[in-house]
Amino acid sequence: MTLDFAETLDVCARLNQLHHWHTEWETKTQQLDERIDQLDLSKPGAVVRGAQLARWQQRLRRTMIQSPLSISPTMVASVGYTDIRQRLYEQFASLSRKERLWWLHNFMFLLTPDLRRLDEKIARVRGFQSFGQQRNFLLDGVSGMGKSTFLDWYTSRQQPTVEVETNHVPVVKIDAPVSNRSAKALFHRMILECGTVYIGSDTEEELLMRLSLYFRKCRVELLIVDEVEHIQYPELRRRLLEVSNLTQGMPIICASCQPLHWIAGDAEIAGRWNDYFELVPYTGERLQQLLAFIELFLPFSAPSHLAQYVVTTDEGETRTGPAHWIEQWTGGVLRDVMVLVVDASTRAIEHGETQVSLETLAVAWQEIQTQPTADFLDVLKRSQRRVSS
Repeated sequence: MTLDFAETLDVCARLNQLHHWHTEWETKTQQLDERIDQLDLSKPGAVVRGAQLARWQQRLRRTMIQSPLSISPTMVASVGYTDIRQRLYEQFASLSRKERLWWLHNFMFLLTPDLRRLDEKIARVRGFQSFGQQRNFLLDGVSGMGKSTFLDWYTSRQQPTVEVETNHVPVVKIDAPVSNRSAKALFHRMILECGTVYIGSDTEEELLMRLSLYFRKCRVELLIVDEVEHIQYPELRRRLLEVSNLTQGMPIICASCQPLHWIAGDAEIAGRWNDYFELVPYTGERLQQLLAFIELFLPFSAPSHLAQYVVTTDEGETRTGPAHWIEQWTGGVLRDVMVLVVDASTRAIEHGETQVSLETLAVAWQEIQTQPTADFLDVLKRSQRRVSS
């Protein structure tokens, strides 16, 4: 469930939600740590099970933002960014420094307009299943555009439920194994995501039949294969096609940086995965729209004008604006844009500023170059340590 802006949006209530989700995440993470520590690695299958638990633990991080902030296009059209932002100024102005820092946790996962459209597309694709139609599609985007983050979040909000006879697993998501000549590793990962087991001596055919049965018993509605380009050998690609054949009606999303390479040379696979969604880097007008969207939710009481390519000073002079430099520095990659904005926002909060200035953005980017990180949670923790010190 996403949160569309409304006049009743309560910033303090949202902060309470963030604290609650963070506490839940810490509790569940600790429980998984205990389960991993209790594994007897000398027993068959324990290492595989431990790796699976570690993957679940990694995915759990997305539950810290169970309902990402978002806004519908109809709301923007009817109210406008300026009026929406103005309604938030007063609430942000009353926040303490510590509360502003906590608010930045919202930016661990923000449902941008592009990701919102992807969410809506998946909903439509799953809807076709009720008509007996199977709609597979490819998800494309350079590294850092939010593919895996979105897919982990999407999967985490549809957790399996334990029932009398078997688990109900609405979504199965795996990362494709790297350069493996056998389909066993691929099938193993899918079976484990169902919360079930396999026999080490099973052949590929036996695993495929077992997988087909488990998908049926667990009522799996969607299969997601991330990093699908790792499946390089033609016979392995055909195995995924067989999974599609045995699960008629269940859509399969295959994601990677260049998924079109994965379907190249096989007309049947290309025909089955004939739908496509691409997450494109933000430049020009698209970057302006993204930055305007991000600035809506920045916890400041004055505008930062992040979306402007050119700004006019109080003396009437024009100079290059934040959008120009953000595009130059980040190349429009969503991950880098978000890391930069959060780091710069933290610095502005630290110095008691009412907005994010271009100078603060430049200092933040310079430090990012000397202390690079791709882990957004680490960025927040590092920023909080710096502010509290």
